[in-house]
Amino acid sequence: MSPKSLTGRVTLAAVAAVGGALLVAGLAVVIFSARSDQAQLDRDLTRLSRQVDRRAGPVFSPPDQPGNGPGREHGDGVRPGREQRQDGPLEPGADRFTRVVLANGQSFSGGASVPANFPLTEAGEFVTVTADGGDWRTLVTDLRDGDRLQVAARLGGIQDSARRLRIVVIAALLGALLATALLTRSLAKLALGPLRRLATTADQVAATADLSVRVPEGDGPEEIDELAADINAMLSRLQRSASEREAALASARRFAADAGHELRNPLTSLRANLSLIERSGNLGDEDVQAAVTACAGDSARLVALVDQLQQLARGEAGPPATSEQVDLSELADTAVVALASRFPGVTTELHAPQSGPVVRAEAESLRMMLDNLLDNAALHGRPGGRIEVRISADPRGEAIIEVDDDGPGIPENERAHVLERFVRGEGARGAGTGLGLAIAAAQAARYGGTMALGESPLGGLQVRVAIPLAAAG
Repeated sequence: MSPKSLTGRVTLAAVAAVGGALLVAGLAVVIFSARSDQAQLDRDLTRLSRQVDRRAGPVFSPPDQPGNGPGREHGDGVRPGREQRQDGPLEPGADRFTRVVLANGQSFSGGASVPANFPLTEAGEFVTVTADGGDWRTLVTDLRDGDRLQVAARLGGIQDSARRLRIVVIAALLGALLATALLTRSLAKLALGPLRRLATTADQVAATADLSVRVPEGDGPEEIDELAADINAMLSRLQRSASEREAALASARRFAADAGHELRNPLTSLRANLSLIERSGNLGDEDVQAAVTACAGDSARLVALVDQLQQLARGEAGPPATSEQVDLSELADTAVVALASRFPGVTTELHAPQSGPVVRAEAESLRMMLDNLLDNAALHGRPGGRIEVRISADPRGEAIIEVDDDGPGIPENERAHVLERFVRGEGARGAGTGLGLAIAAAQAARYGGTMALGESPLGGLQVRVAIPLAAAG
């Protein structure tokens, strides 16, 4: 079962990788060393065999038969099948022996004692045999007239060396694994420090719901910094979303309070006039007619107020579900023509290109915005005055709508305030609910645009709306 912590998993992976590599390397060292030692021993046996063959010459008779001299005859002192000790070239050392076996079965040996029943192997081949409780490496060489020379060496020294090497390799492997585990764990903790800080920050955000907290960036590995940047971007989006939600809730609360206040006055007046009509038996016809006229005016005011509240709600509802390519010059031309029928005494001029600029929006809501801007200029500008509408495209990729009037304008210190709902300037005259500019600003914001109030070249108020142009294609 793998560890649950990332540090443990990294440590386990490093130990497994290093352990596998060291195990392969250790096996290679042990196998190569064993083969190298055996090859060296084989070379020594080959060299010994050549030396004995060269120096011995014809095999001598046993020392107790000096009369025989060199030759192939053997006296009674050497009985067939019995091995005789011979000094000189047959003495290779304490861990090796040489043996000459004659064709008639007699043999001479030197060096280490030849184990009982030691086999005489095939000539020309290196063979490992077991005799007298130990392993031997032996080589048999053919001599003259059917005689054979056998050289052999104990493998105990090589085997002891191989065992010591295996112990060293195993100890080195275990030590390397332990060192790898400790070093990897330390380095993993150091490398994962930024990740732990990310987790701590995330816990802090979860505990406090403070979306303004940001995780540290730039002090860790590239991958951790990328993760930190993604988390910070997510926190920024969540913070904006939470701020917008809070603003929407606050706006809804203010809207309910303002709407209740604004609706109370015409409703109170309408109720009073209706009560007056009920008591019309004590009133003259002129009084009744005045009350009815007042009721009609209050009713119209209520209908207009409700319509504007609906327009404002639509503007604050966010981007529309569907949108289309809207030509602002064409839309403005239609709005200006409609304004002439509502306010025949006002002179309106439109300065716009034959076509464009084009924005992506809901045509009805943009027309609503233009109507509110034009109505605001006609109602609060100079009676029988002049309005100029300009449509253009800004080099920064925005469509610009400017509405100028020649009225009294709005003082600079009041301009931000009149963009709020149900707020009118101190010098405002004529009918109005204080919602026209708020509706227009909400519609502009709905498409990522802005609206600003300034001083008109005509001497009155200028309203400037900027909306991003539609993407090409």
